[in-house]
Amino acid sequence: MSRRRAIWLVARRELIERGRSRAFLLSLLLTVALISLGVFLPSLIGRDRATLGIVGPPPAGLAQVLEARADASGLSLVVVDVPSIEEAEARLRDGKLDAALELPADGSAPEFVVKTTSNSPLYGVVQSTIFATPQLAARELVPADPNQGVAFAFANAGVVLLFISIFTFGTWLLTGVVEEKTSRVVEVVLSTVESRDLLIGKVLGIGILGIVQLTLMVAIGLGVGVGTGRFSLPPSTPNAVAMLLLWFVLGYAFYSTALGVLGALASRMEEASNAASPVSLLATAAYLFSLVVALQDPDGTPARIATFLPPVSPMVIPLRAALGAIEPWEIALAVALMLAAIWILFVIGGRVYSGAILQTGARMRLRDAWRLARGR
Repeated sequence: MSRRRAIWLVARRELIERGRSRAFLLSLLLTVALISLGVFLPSLIGRDRATLGIVGPPPAGLAQVLEARADASGLSLVVVDVPSIEEAEARLRDGKLDAALELPADGSAPEFVVKTTSNSPLYGVVQSTIFATPQLAARELVPADPNQGVAFAFANAGVVLLFISIFTFGTWLLTGVVEEKTSRVVEVVLSTVESRDLLIGKVLGIGILGIVQLTLMVAIGLGVGVGTGRFSLPPSTPNAVAMLLLWFVLGYAFYSTALGVLGALASRMEEASNAASPVSLLATAAYLFSLVVALQDPDGTPARIATFLPPVSPMVIPLRAALGAIEPWEIALAVALMLAAIWILFVIGGRVYSGAILQTGARMRLRDAWRLARGR
């Protein structure tokens, strides 16, 4: 039997068994429901909050009137005094204020100032309080990008979906390896299939299910959001979706191979969890880095460096692509580095896997599995 046919037979077996399992179907239904709920969740969990800075001497009772009008509009508003317009602009740029209202001492027309017009729901509240007709002058410090909010939300949601998908299906591979080893099914399979081909086939089969589920989640999330008018899609959406799917494939291949190899070292599920903890911690650290560091500054040096680090790049690159903060050459180089890392992992991991998969008893060490494979 050729290697290609052997790999496909293993992948087909995983597709059929996992794809028709109750766990996969329930997981699919649950994730679709959660994605649909997530589209409407922001409007269900509470009021928006905002801070308005007032520059200049306000009329008596203005702050209370503004807060009352905002409350009637479903907005929790805090009004603060700011000594100067320069101070107000600095706070706006730092995110400490959502908007500023300048009230000149000479009695001239007030001015409403925001960082960008897309990030302030306050204009209507202030305008209806100050003027009976729409005459309130507005000024923005940074030209507004109408797609910025959607792109930011898509980047955030994309990283979360990517992490969940990679880890869910990587864990499936881990548990599948341990179950087959415990039940000794693997001994029958290895009588006709090489151990490395078995590992590649399992990665491929479960990965196909993963890409199907992720595609469905993204399609339903975008479809529900657009269909209900919750948001409109920015021009960067096709590229962002393509990056999300591409880096799921690469990230899943990287992490699931590592999890499968470590799973082969264990003879019980409890041991598998402990053996896989280094990979779990690495993936979690990459996920947290992407949300805490890269999302806040996608053009920054840390995010650019992380783009070329295989354990981190699957989380960082889709995020930077969704925000339009990555160059094509960066993507090409990161893909090449990731493919090289996956190939090295398959070569080294395949050898460790072949040395450990038939061993029972106490959990093996990587060094012992490597030596056993060399002796075959």
